[in-house]
Amino acid sequence: MSVFGVDYAWGRPGPSALRKAGAKFVCRYLSHDATGKNLTRAEAEQLSEGGLWLVVVWETAASRALSGKDGGVADAEDAAKQARACGMPSDRPIYFAVDFDAESGHQAAINAYLDGAASVLGRKRIGLYAGYGPIKRAFDAKKITYGWQTYAWSGGRWDSRAHLQQYSNDHTVNGVGVDYNRAMKDDYGQWQVDRAPKPPSSHAPKWPGRHLTQPPVMHGDDVRTWQRQMHKRGWRISVDGAYGADSERVCRAFQQEKHLGVDGVVGPATWRAAWDAPVS
Repeated sequence: MSVFGVDYAWGRPGPSALRKAGAKFVCRYLSHDATGKNLTRAEAEQLSEGGLWLVVVWETAASRALSGKDGGVADAEDAAKQARACGMPSDRPIYFAVDFDAESGHQAAINAYLDGAASVLGRKRIGLYAGYGPIKRAFDAKKITYGWQTYAWSGGRWDSRAHLQQYSNDHTVNGVGVDYNRAMKDDYGQWQVDRAPKPPSSHAPKWPGRHLTQPPVMHGDDVRTWQRQMHKRGWRISVDGAYGADSERVCRAFQQEKHLGVDGVVGPATWRAAWDAPVS
């Protein structure tokens, strides 16, 4: 189930009008702009007090991400400073914008830019705003942890790993131009002043503490528990407590479907996903 939110640059719709429009979160800018585009501490406090969550994106020039690693370092340093001043908790991500139709030939420079940003913020705090191609390629290369995909330049395709989707432009809330977005994950980088969201609870039983792998074939109640859950999800798998080739095959297919690391090993992430990931 998605959550509705908006992004905007100049103008301030105000928390009351945003709530009336159904928005639960607001995506706002960080940049070198000095004409009122950027999020301020006062606005962040007003939105937070109004019950809205915040997400931030760094954007100067549309193709700034082609500046490579040095550009990424410089932008991440400036973005982190601005975000801290607005009250963003230190563990929350920052999205960096690729606001043009970037082709595969641009990706090496974009990835280098993201590497530069990650050297400042840490990879877990790196997000990317872009169309389908750059988002997919950055996720595939493990350059980003968060994705905000726009429908522009996407040809109707959506990457299921993206946390946010910008799906419609040119709307108005209280006289201010906004774009429509939807959050597709529980954690999409949202925060309020000096407050991060509580992590979502897991429905998975406690991870047994050992990685399920083969060969040799592993046996145990933990294997049977995982097999039973995968069977409930609709996978054709024997519930016999033996982790052999058949279980590994199912594990690999499941990991690929859920965009996990594909290694055929049931570790903590694959274990939790068996209970928490949507059935598809």
